[in-house]
Amino acid sequence: MSDPAVQPLFASAVRAVRKLHDLGDPLPDDVVTQLPKLESSSMSEADKRSQLETLLRPFVLVDVSIDEQGIAVSAPGAAPPRLVQHGWRSFLVRVANPHRIEANLVTWNGGVYGLIDYQSHSARIALHDTLTVVPRIKDAWLDAKIAAPGDLSGLEVEYKVISLYARDGGVRSGGLSLFAADEHNHHSLSRSPLGFAGFRTNFELREYAASFDFDCAPAREIQLDIREPDGRSCMAAITVRDAQGRSYPSKAMRLAPDMFFHEHVYRATGEVIRLPEGRYEVSAIRGPEYRQVVQTADIDAGTETVPITLDRWVDPASHGYYSGDPHIHAGGCSHYNVPSEGVTPETMIRHVRGEGLWLGSVLTWAPCYYHQKQFFTGESISPSADLEYPAMQAAQGMTWSPQPTDRDAESALRYDVEVSGFPSSHSGHLILLGLTDQDYPGTSLIEDWPSWNLPVLRWAKEQNALVGYAHCGVGLGVGTEELPNYIVPSFQGIGSNEIIVDVPLGAADFQCGGQLAPAAELNIWYHLLSVGYRTLMLGETDYPCMYDEGPGVGRTYVRLAEPPAGPQAIEAWITGLRGSASYFGDGRSHVFDLAVDGDVSREHPLDTPGAVRVSATVAAWLPEEPPAPPAGRPVYSAPMGWHLERSRIGTSRAVVVEVVLNGVVVASQEVVADGTEQEVAFDVTVERSSWLALRILRSVHTQPIFLEIDGRPIRASRRSAQWLHDSVDQLWKVKSGFIRETERDAARQAYDEAQAGYLARRDECEAD
Repeated sequence: MSDPAVQPLFASAVRAVRKLHDLGDPLPDDVVTQLPKLESSSMSEADKRSQLETLLRPFVLVDVSIDEQGIAVSAPGAAPPRLVQHGWRSFLVRVANPHRIEANLVTWNGGVYGLIDYQSHSARIALHDTLTVVPRIKDAWLDAKIAAPGDLSGLEVEYKVISLYARDGGVRSGGLSLFAADEHNHHSLSRSPLGFAGFRTNFELREYAASFDFDCAPAREIQLDIREPDGRSCMAAITVRDAQGRSYPSKAMRLAPDMFFHEHVYRATGEVIRLPEGRYEVSAIRGPEYRQVVQTADIDAGTETVPITLDRWVDPASHGYYSGDPHIHAGGCSHYNVPSEGVTPETMIRHVRGEGLWLGSVLTWAPCYYHQKQFFTGESISPSADLEYPAMQAAQGMTWSPQPTDRDAESALRYDVEVSGFPSSHSGHLILLGLTDQDYPGTSLIEDWPSWNLPVLRWAKEQNALVGYAHCGVGLGVGTEELPNYIVPSFQGIGSNEIIVDVPLGAADFQCGGQLAPAAELNIWYHLLSVGYRTLMLGETDYPCMYDEGPGVGRTYVRLAEPPAGPQAIEAWITGLRGSASYFGDGRSHVFDLAVDGDVSREHPLDTPGAVRVSATVAAWLPEEPPAPPAGRPVYSAPMGWHLERSRIGTSRAVVVEVVLNGVVVASQEVVADGTEQEVAFDVTVERSSWLALRILRSVHTQPIFLEIDGRPIRASRRSAQWLHDSVDQLWKVKSGFIRETERDAARQAYDEAQAGYLARRDECEAD
């Protein structure tokens, strides 16, 4: 091995020392100040190298040597292996790379002898009846990450930084295995004869690992005293970060109900988080009806409790409006690598309560169907937010006890079905709310269900279920934001496809959205309304698939005479959807008591054409200034989907409230999104039977009020009727090949009946 060049070696050392400082584990000042002096000294390069290595050796935890095949051998360095429970410590890694291999330096399975992978540990690594699951979790107590940049530059010697997280306190034995991985996919170098990561077995991995007896200083159990502004206890989303922005508890060491894909965890008043001593930023929020509270917490030997008072800016329930998310999942998507199981109702209720929702519809779908269907009861439930499997959670160190709160009874779950991953899913994913029987007649497997949606919808409606379509805009964008537009979409996705057949046949009640571009989501709805159908539109999240921040990213608010509660909570909510006022959106803006001439009824008959008075109470909240753009970006980019930030006018705090008549904006007014309730009123001329709604585009949209003049039905647009007719042709062209041959004749007949209905309504329309 030739002597490494001095300048690149010093540059590597300086970068690593700076990284240690940034991560909160700086080297002693005298060591840091010696580095530039040593580099600029007049001694020989050999002496500089020697003294640099001597200077940094006491802080090197792992010495790594990489051979010509790319196999890395790790050995303990001189740094004392002292860690802190539930916290991070960072150390130097010295890498000897005499063959100048360029790759990424990575840790193997969080540094724990290849026992588990990252995401599986973060959720649940096997079904709960697997005999080895508890010891595997118990042994997987150490997480390790190479701090960026982790690429090996081809220097013969260089320094990197490794950060270690210890779940447990006390003295624990563990190994650290580092290896050189392909920079694109973290697979080992192709020339390695031992296959993936250079190792065939855990035994071989141990042979190349550095073994330590880690001394882990214990963390403190910090109780959270979370309160509503009126003093009531509750559940909330709590995010704890250190000065380096790292979340606590470690995302890699989470087990349900704490999710590895969240920055936050859900905690109730009196519950705990373990933290080592230090300074933390603690933020708390309970859904979009609250402003985020951010405070600093200094944790020391005398700290027992962190008090948190939430900041609510609006309370729709005080106006009689109750929130629900009709589309959340307990398994699949972000939850698990192998989503055949998912989490229990005890975890799902914690998430629903933590987001301030009154109702959460937990939809069983294909990836978790056979396991999750056991939780279907045919009624609403509000279980205790207990820990799911105590043995596993005890092995994970989750020894805290769940606590009841004053607001627990306000949140309920209802298990129902999303027809996704079923034979008919090509026609659009169905949501079936309020089922009394979740098994389609004559079936025992998902594959036995019908291959188009109409039979499923009719079966569900026989149970008095409310039925419709999920993530309605998927595949329905046509390259314009115009509303309404008359471009026939491709229907190549999984959005509201067959709804254009099912609605005229009386088989579909709603579509769900509030996730994508309004033109893709609202266009079918507007056209159906404009030819006289009473189709509903709901806000949903599709948690944790389209959005995994938490339930309630998209919400539906329904006006009820009393709060939905007890076993029939969802039935009360559904009844309100069918006949009462409601609105949907992101929860950052609200429209209460939309009325025509003072009447809040959904149906408002008129004797003659003329002017009507449209009024409502509107509340919205935005921060005074737009968020600063992320580092490296010239402007702030608002979140995807529906979000009030995307409604902001320039850099002001104003947004526009619009009156929509038959899909067309006929009046508007700016309001300041400062959280106050503001009365808005508009004079609108109604020339023919019409539908009318209010919206703040990208944030909130009301259900329509239907205005029939002299008893004449709404037939507001010939173009809408023709567009719907033509869309059925396109739908058949794209989807009929997926319908079983034995069912195709019945489907063709239904498609023909729907088209005939549209043509009849087209001929009855009063305007183009």
